[in-house]
Amino acid sequence: MSTDITEVDDDSPVHPGEHHDHGPTDRQYFQIFVILVVLTALEVSTEWWPEDARNIAVPVLLFLMVVKFFLVALWFMHLKWDPAILKRTFYAGMLIAIAVYVVALSAMNFWTDSGVTNFNDPPPAPPAPFCETSQMPGDCPPS
Repeated sequence: MSTDITEVDDDSPVHPGEHHDHGPTDRQYFQIFVILVVLTALEVSTEWWPEDARNIAVPVLLFLMVVKFFLVALWFMHLKWDPAILKRTFYAGMLIAIAVYVVALSAMNFWTDSGVTNFNDPPPAPPAPFCETSQMPGDCPPS
């Protein structure tokens, strides 16, 4: 019995010759691509939102970040078709990363900040020069 070369799928290093039907089709890849482009455009558009809508921009951006992350991980990294042990390992690492992220945001007072950035404000005035005799900032004591 001979096998036609068009029937063999040699992309598997473990089981050459097996045919694999898992994974997205080209159409699904393109659909996910379009969704990612639209979500990225929404993220970029937050720069031009009115000032009163800026407070909701951070939660929206965080939500879009998570959605895009899962789309890329599930479809482009083929996590959707991986064995359960690999999925559990991935999700455990993701939970640890989220915990570290929450701790870092808490350390930077993210939760109590107003959300209004002041990037365009001038830098604060530098401290007064040190006095040569006392090494303390401010005016030098009379000599």
